[in-house]
Amino acid sequence: MRRLSHLAWILLLAVALLSACNHKPKDAPGTPGGGSPEDAMRDSLDLVRDGKFDMFWRHALPPADFAALRADWVKRNAPTEPLDADDRAKFEAGVKRLTAPDAEKKLFADLRPTLVRFDRDYKDQMPLLSGVGQSMALTAIDQAKDLTASQKRQLREAVNVVAPWTQTVAWGDQAKAKEAIGILVDTARKAGLSTPDALHAMTFEQSMATWSTAWLGFKKLLAVYGLSVDKSFESISIDTLENSGGSAHVKITYLLLDKPIQADATLVLLDGRWYDSDLLQSVRAQHLQLNPPAQPAPAGSAPAVPAPPGTVAPPLRHDGAPVAAARPR
Repeated sequence: MRRLSHLAWILLLAVALLSACNHKPKDAPGTPGGGSPEDAMRDSLDLVRDGKFDMFWRHALPPADFAALRADWVKRNAPTEPLDADDRAKFEAGVKRLTAPDAEKKLFADLRPTLVRFDRDYKDQMPLLSGVGQSMALTAIDQAKDLTASQKRQLREAVNVVAPWTQTVAWGDQAKAKEAIGILVDTARKAGLSTPDALHAMTFEQSMATWSTAWLGFKKLLAVYGLSVDKSFESISIDTLENSGGSAHVKITYLLLDKPIQADATLVLLDGRWYDSDLLQSVRAQHLQLNPPAQPAPAGSAPAVPAPPGTVAPPLRHDGAPVAAARPR
């Protein structure tokens, strides 16, 4: 009997040693890139799930590109067009309503008649309303010019899953509405919003903190009505379909409302680490747009001053070809 006990301990020790030998230590959060395509994608998704957007960008970009993104942030975060006085007043009034000391009670009191009217007049029309919303969303996705074919396909699948779900939700439930309003008010207070100008003047770190607050609040809001974003993240599986020549193609599968959704991504190997190609090229392209290179000097003029060390190079593929020459996906 004692010999069997000793044998059991030896077997357990052997299993533990094998596990330790085969276990690959996990990179610290925010470490640039991944040691494998799967690790790069998994770490990115984990950081997004947890709302750690500062660390996400540090992980998703090579160090020089992250430094450029951070330096560009004031320009990236600037409004595309100036807000007029009416829009600015509406924004500030909305923020005050959400952050007032008695905001929860006032907002629910204002919303309650709408909830009663919805249950009385519109509840039976939800299939029609949902169908209209689904059609509009699919049209917007098809017309979007900044989405890849893969991203459009994934969004279409998600819309076709979410639309039927909207028909089953008790949107007129007053208890759920009260809980949702509490989450919305709490999120607005934590975000520290005040004016549109202050929002666009945020530093990179301030913006990431605000994004995190908004994202975590949004997840809680959806959970009130039965859509768990965290459950979708927990269901994710990542498989490498191809890995050759410093480029890898991965398939991402997850469940949305218990329905499988598939997405794919191409990753590139730079300095021994893996990065999402589409994201990297997008950040580099915007960097060039915000910081256009100087025009070539006319013939016979003085030579141009060389670029400062550490300047991010124009976006290139892993094989050295310009982004413009990349194979369309």
